[in-house]
Amino acid sequence: MTKKRVAPPQWREHIDNWIDSLKAGGRSDGTLRTRRYKMTHISCLIGGSPLKVTHGEIVAVFASQSWKPETRKGYRNTITSFFGWMQASGLRDDDPSDGIPRAKRPKPHPRPCPDRVILEALSKATSKERIMLRLGAECGLRRAEIGSVSSNDVMDDLLGKSLVVNGKGDKQRIVPLPDDLAADIEQANGYVFPGRWSGHVEASYIGKHVSRLLGDGWTAHSLRHRYATTTWQATHDLLLVSTLLGHSSVETTQIYVAMPDDRLRAAMDAVALQA
Repeated sequence: MTKKRVAPPQWREHIDNWIDSLKAGGRSDGTLRTRRYKMTHISCLIGGSPLKVTHGEIVAVFASQSWKPETRKGYRNTITSFFGWMQASGLRDDDPSDGIPRAKRPKPHPRPCPDRVILEALSKATSKERIMLRLGAECGLRRAEIGSVSSNDVMDDLLGKSLVVNGKGDKQRIVPLPDDLAADIEQANGYVFPGRWSGHVEASYIGKHVSRLLGDGWTAHSLRHRYATTTWQATHDLLLVSTLLGHSSVETTQIYVAMPDDRLRAAMDAVALQA
């Protein structure tokens, strides 16, 4: 069993008070858990007292970690939030996290999961796993969003059923639902994927199930890429796709949309040398 990480004594009260300030601002329970976990980890790496931490010490800790770019970004956002709060609260005159280098992220390429892979996964999935797969492939939900879906999130619209999605950064959006999928969700009478003791399952639970069913390195995120690509092919409206995915910018959405194979093949044929 993994031992729960605990912040050093000189950090604990400050982390608790910072979390309370985030909670007062309406941050979701999931965001609060993530922020607390990351700040606790950072405090263990830095040590000492948050009242005396220097910019150089923070940079040294970040430099010593082999985090992936997205993970590094999450830790950077966490520590800048924490010390920004300390400065605003009058606990420090300065913000030692100011100016921490931003993580340079390589431009990812879209990798939409092929329909044949999804259909094969559906054929061997349980009823609950089928809902997981369809929420990713047909509604574009993230792992955490799938895990928190409840029957109470289904609503009637002018044309059928829609789902209120509680997304990243505590943002809500509405996505259309196929009628049969809406019916399956409504039958849950609460969370579709309830937790063992209370609440709902974690994102990792959804990810493990979906990855096992898809196989060959395909993930829940590749279902979201599939949704983005097929929706764009049908509408050619990048702003609409961005809204459905819950992105704050169209630039992010462009990463998710793969160029259709037929257009790539047409480009190849056009440049082929003719004898």
